[in-house]
Amino acid sequence: MNKVIYYTNAVSQSYFPEYLKKWTVAPNLSNQNFHNKLIRAIAKYVKVDVISIRPINRNFSMSGLKPLKEEEEKICWRYPQVSVSRAYKFFFLSSLIKQVEPNGKEDAVIIVDTLNLSCLKAAKSLAARKGYKVFGVCTDNPYNISYAHKQYLKRLMKLGTTLDGYIVLTEAINKIYNLYNKPYVVIDGVSEDVEIKPNIYSDKKYIYFGGSLMKQYGVYNLIQAYKELNLEDTLLILCGHHVNTKALHKEIIDNPKIVYLGSVNYSVNLSLEKSALVTINPRPIDPKIDNYSIPSKTLESLAVGALNITVDNKLLKEHYWDSIIWAKSNSVHDLKVALHTALSLSKEEKEKIINNGKKKVMERTSLEVVGKIIHDLIA
Repeated sequence: MNKVIYYTNAVSQSYFPEYLKKWTVAPNLSNQNFHNKLIRAIAKYVKVDVISIRPINRNFSMSGLKPLKEEEEKICWRYPQVSVSRAYKFFFLSSLIKQVEPNGKEDAVIIVDTLNLSCLKAAKSLAARKGYKVFGVCTDNPYNISYAHKQYLKRLMKLGTTLDGYIVLTEAINKIYNLYNKPYVVIDGVSEDVEIKPNIYSDKKYIYFGGSLMKQYGVYNLIQAYKELNLEDTLLILCGHHVNTKALHKEIIDNPKIVYLGSVNYSVNLSLEKSALVTINPRPIDPKIDNYSIPSKTLESLAVGALNITVDNKLLKEHYWDSIIWAKSNSVHDLKVALHTALSLSKEEKEKIINNGKKKVMERTSLEVVGKIIHDLIA
């Protein structure tokens, strides 16, 4: 096997800052970051051709994007032309994807994000024409996708259960997709050790949360907990996507120590995590979510060497129980208790937790480790 052809909605990290500027409401950064790291992990062992179907919708400032090609070491990014027009997508997207697909005859396998129907359809089409095997990357229960039409989900599942193998984040996800006992691997996520540059807040004391800013994921409880702690010399910095900007500004306008930076690119996010007194993930306990996804923001914080607070999560606790400050729930009271605990640690206690967390997460999820696991699956 000489090549992996990888279908995704993610774009390269070098292209992403410019792409991000064109959104009035930012796309999900977790999806962007996860697939980028997974692609780089695979590229440790084999060349990767990425077919990136860039998502654009009414929140995008342009009506369309022209085809584009980027070359990185062992990774080639191929972007078909895309448009906000639904008719354009329905009638022309398939042929536009075919125009950028590699047309050589070398031995290859396909890896595809199973949460996107356009990617799945394109992957299955190429597999039928070339005789390639298709492996699905399954990062969540598709029925957890917000605002997706039932018919869309049915088509997604119909295609997603017909693949040759699976890369999943949990055993529960595998049970949903892998109905015919095909080969599969379970990974916690993907982590990398990268050079992290200072940011404009690096010399300040702050608590950091970057992620989904929808109410149901705990950001407003975090804001209230921070306010009640009344930390005179410590900021709360928020970044992320899926944000109701009016509601958020209304909640923080009375407190100048709460800073909302909007969506930031990957390197800035890592820098903000690294320099924080503590990072926090206030996502509530929800078996419907927790059985199917591991909080990627928590693993990211551990990998950069940041002290992290996460609300109780059984999948994370299995391997990282002594590497995280645990909040019993995402109630205002329990978040306050966890924040107080984290901020009261001595330098030695903090360093011990941080070092232990980074060691564990890299042993399980580094680019080299995950790349080898996937290479063994698809070889």
